[in-house]
Order: sequence, then structure tokens, then C-alpha cells
Amino acid sequence: MKNIAKAALMLSVILASSNTYSFTRKSICGDDDRQPSDNPKIARSLKNLQAPNGCSITMISSNCAISAGHCTSTFGIAQFHTPASDARGRINHSLPENTYKIVKDSIVYRDRGPGNDWAVMRLEANEITGKNPGDVQGYYGTRFFGGDVKVGDVIRITGYGRDYNDSVRNFAQQSHSGEIVKIRNGALYHIADTTGGNSGSAVIRESDEKIVAIHTHAGCSSGGNKSTYIKGNDELQKAIVACVVQDM
Repeated sequence: MKNIAKAALMLSVILASSNTYSFTRKSICGDDDRQPSDNPKIARSLKNLQAPNGCSITMISSNCAISAGHCTSTFGIAQFHTPASDARGRINHSLPENTYKIVKDSIVYRDRGPGNDWAVMRLEANEITGKNPGDVQGYYGTRFFGGDVKVGDVIRITGYGRDYNDSVRNFAQQSHSGEIVKIRNGALYHIADTTGGNSGSAVIRESDEKIVAIHTHAGCSSGGNKSTYIKGNDELQKAIVACVVQDM
């Protein structure tokens, strides 16, 4: 009963605060201004250690993470503190201590296009350390979920996109900020630079570091890159609460 009450409270807080995977250059808004980064709360998801690339996921509790629904084929393992890629642009893997299995039967997702493309999942404890990913790498937590945004707000996207210009940055973690340019049909449109592999990155408002959306689709050549707005998406909010309450 206590956990149910906590879940209800968390959902009410989220609701109250709420008052392609495509390797093209269409998601670069002008020049590619992304910079290498190492946000420990954001991981690269891969189908397995043989996969050449994947998507991006963000920790929101000790074991829970969010990403994009169209990325489910990459939800095998999650790698934190990823090294630079090699001179040919091939990914290098994280240390085993920074690699975690994704629990397949925990994945809840929707893949219905811009505005309703999201995933929530749980990660296992590390096989070597026995520690949960969020307890080691950190996590944003539901207190970091924002609500209303407006056109002109600056957001930041950090993730593991393809890099056409620098091989060692290819599918390694990079970050860039840009403005929200439109809000429509459950989607935020923004001009932060992204490429394929950035799908699933949390969209974080710069002013307060709150997660407001999940990046999912390219589109700078047609009005802005697209993300799923958390505000108003009841299914996504409920999936987040159902996952996070298990870590209380």
C-alpha cells in the first residue's frame, strides 16, 4: 500500500508539473556544433557487443531508464562512460564495470511516430560489481521532470549519434543545445544538432536541467528535429511511475 501511495503521489506531481533513427544530415541544424561530453547518467544502448551502433538512454532511478520506442532492437546492453571511437569510426566499448544488461521483459514502449515514441525499461545490476547502474552512474529522478515549455526555451541533447566529420566522435557521447521552435501534436520541435544514434536522448531544459521530452526524429530540414513531449502523455508518465516505484 505504501508503494502504491508513493506511485500515486509521484504521478500527481508529474501531472501537476505538466500545467529517425536515420543516418542522415537532416538532423544537423546548420553546422555540426556538437561537442564531446561524458554525462555519466546517459548511456549508449546496443543490441550486443557486436553491434556497430545503437541508441541513447537516460537513467531516471537506480534501475530505470527512458529512451525511444523505435530503438527497442538496441535494448540489449547499456554502456556508460564510453571511450572515443577508433580512427575508422568504429565504436570502442566501455569497461565491463560500466556495462549493464537491459531487462527485456521490463520494456514498455510506444512507436507511433513523432509525439508518441518512447520507451521505459529496467537495467540489471552490474555482473562484476553487483551495483545498480543509477547508484553508480547517477540518475535524474522524477524531481527532474519538468512540465510546460515554450518556444524559445533552450534545451540540451546528449547522446551517441553518428559523426560525419570526426571518426573518433562517431557514436561516442556528444552534446549540443538549441531552442525549441514549435510544439505540436505531442511533439517538441527543436534545433539542437543530432544524428542517428541520438534517438532516445533526454531533452533537458537548460534553465533548470529538467527532462521535458525524449528525442526521436530528424527534421531540421523541415521545421526542426522532433521529440516526444512528456507533458500530456499519460501512458508515458504512468510507465515512468510504474518503473520508478519499484526502486523505492
